[in-house]
Amino acid sequence: MAAVAEQGRTVTSKQALRHWKEVTDQALREPVVITAHGRPRHVLLAYEDYERLRSQERQAYLTADLPADLAEAILQDLDQLRAPAAAEDGDTVIGRGPRPRAGRRPRAAGR
Repeated sequence: MAAVAEQGRTVTSKQALRHWKEVTDQALREPVVITAHGRPRHVLLAYEDYERLRSQERQAYLTADLPADLAEAILQDLDQLRAPAAAEDGDTVIGRGPRPRAGRRPRAAGR
């Protein structure tokens, strides 16, 4: 089906119904996103991929119970977000100071 190949991994629900065999064949190779009214609604993927995702180990911690190495890595990432490194041109990578509030224009100098 050309429509599936042209659009990559996204098809409309109407296309999925009309070309079910082609869509399911593609889903064996890569996940296919099925949209409805222009928004992603479902993902069709091979059963083996589904089982692999289900079997992945998930861990959740209370912040007080975080392993020391994980806590340290998180804190370092947060520090990097708060004080980003300078880019090669000397500008900061993230942000340039406070942004004006929505709906307001920045004040002109000298006001």
